[in-house]
Amino acid sequence: MRTLQWLFFQMSAIGPMFGQVVVLLPLSPARPSRIDVRPSATAMSPSRLLGVLEGRLQDRPWIMGDDYTVADIATLGWVRNIATFTPEIVEFDSFTTLGAWLQRGLARPAVQRGLDIPKKPG
Repeated sequence: MRTLQWLFFQMSAIGPMFGQVVVLLPLSPARPSRIDVRPSATAMSPSRLLGVLEGRLQDRPWIMGDDYTVADIATLGWVRNIATFTPEIVEFDSFTTLGAWLQRGLARPAVQRGLDIPKKPG
């Protein structure tokens, strides 16, 4: 049941908000600053959502504890994209526990295979 709660957190909050940041902001003629994107009072701000994940991962390697679950799988790609394409907007470097989780996830062989689809030329 708890795994489903974290999966729904990704589907209802992480996905929609991170999608806006990663997809829409780079298309903006005047790319907004962090302050424009992240009003501190906004419950759905990307930085606040990253903070929720950071807190969850403080004492565990994966979202559900010792096991890598669908909650990690569903969330990993979104966190990777925001960390790769717009890290300054959400101050990603300040989320050290989350960064370590991301590196553990990206190091998994199946994730590496998935990142190589389609095969990169050369």
